Amino acid sequence: MAPEPDRWRAGGPVHAWALGGLVLALVLSPLCRPPGADSFPFSSYPMFAHGRPTAETLVHHLLAVTADGARRPVPPRLVANDEVLQAAETLRKAIRGGKRPSAALCRSVAARLADDPAWSDVVRLELVSERFDAIAYFAGDTAPLAAPRVRARCKVKRP
Repeated sequence: MAPEPDRWRAGGPVHAWALGGLVLALVLSPLCRPPGADSFPFSSYPMFAHGRPTAETLVHHLLAVTADGARRPVPPRLVANDEVLQAAETLRKAIRGGKRPSAALCRSVAARLADDPAWSDVVRLELVSERFDAIAYFAGDTAPLAAPRVRARCKVKRP
């Protein structure tokens, strides 16, 4: 008669089932906490678990304006770098800082834009804040909820 295998030795099937059960219990543990409770590393992700009071969102962006009044957004790479969220935070910080930082950011982007031939038709920049209904926006209604609030304007000076 062959000896019975040790089911509790490291790496055995009982060990694997016990470890799997422990991991599953840890993953499900946020369900046992009060709503809104959050902790690392087992988060209930409360920022996604609650309804928002409104679908309204505030968007800051830099617009390039041509001589005939046409407007188009300035891409993130000219504001900060290729990262959209970093460019958005750069705009937010300037606006939070007030008129001087907003104007300084406008002028620095205008200087970069002046050297780019793809933007040769642009005569000025406007740093604006607009409110949108996010749900309506992605359903096709891209009109802002109110007139844009212009935070800074600057001319594009070419050499």
